[in-house]
Amino acid sequence: MHRRSRKKPDPTVRRFRAWMQQYHHAEMIHRAEALPLRRDMVTLLTFVRDNKIVGTQSTGNMPLKAVREVTARFVNPPQLDHTIGDHTYKLRTEANVWPLYFLHNLAEIGGMLAIAPARRWRFTPRGSEFLGTSPLLQVSYLLTIWWYQVNWLVAYPFEGMGDELPPAFNVTTLAHLRSLPTGTPISFQEFADGLIEETGLTWTAPDLSDAAMLLRGSIRQMVIRILADFGAAEREYREEPLGKGTISRLVAFEISPLGEALLDAVSLMETR
Repeated sequence: MHRRSRKKPDPTVRRFRAWMQQYHHAEMIHRAEALPLRRDMVTLLTFVRDNKIVGTQSTGNMPLKAVREVTARFVNPPQLDHTIGDHTYKLRTEANVWPLYFLHNLAEIGGMLAIAPARRWRFTPRGSEFLGTSPLLQVSYLLTIWWYQVNWLVAYPFEGMGDELPPAFNVTTLAHLRSLPTGTPISFQEFADGLIEETGLTWTAPDLSDAAMLLRGSIRQMVIRILADFGAAEREYREEPLGKGTISRLVAFEISPLGEALLDAVSLMETR
């Protein structure tokens, strides 16, 4: 009689179980639960589930009436109209409201919403599954979507960046971030310059006079700002003179305890 060989557990499953044992505890769950980005995603999904939202004819984006209604329910409602002097510039498209457009991209690419031009936005079974998941797993899932499925240039859509980032830019960025000590201030410029050099990130527009500054700006927007939105990084700014006024310049950041957990979760999916 031959013994049946036991199927070996998937290494990723084993690592995920270890991750759960290490991080899935009350304090970390509370940090994730309180995160505005997670709460706003829940708001967006439930809004679409409970209302008839028909995408615009050209892009499928949310119509302006719905944009105003759903963002008013966000933890920190964004400013939609801007007044300069005597003129008020009214909101023209959902794509100009980054907090909503960012969530829209994560939800659509992550399969929680089905969106098409001139069609009703559809709340999917995966969206329902998301709403029933632990807050820490919700946030981990959202950051994993960003890391591996979204074109990061959506956060820095300048012509000089070209159409795509260098190969493995996201993986190299993850390795750099995971090598940093948690809770320790890191020079932003040193981090950005090191990442730019290692990945071969370049500015492709003809005018190269401000290339270094603009490339650092891409790291600030595509990496550090996103991490901050996820509660994964805390930022330190310094006021510096600019003309007759001042400007806030990012000088340092540090990886938070939640950030350590989220980056470890993202790394588990690197080979998937």
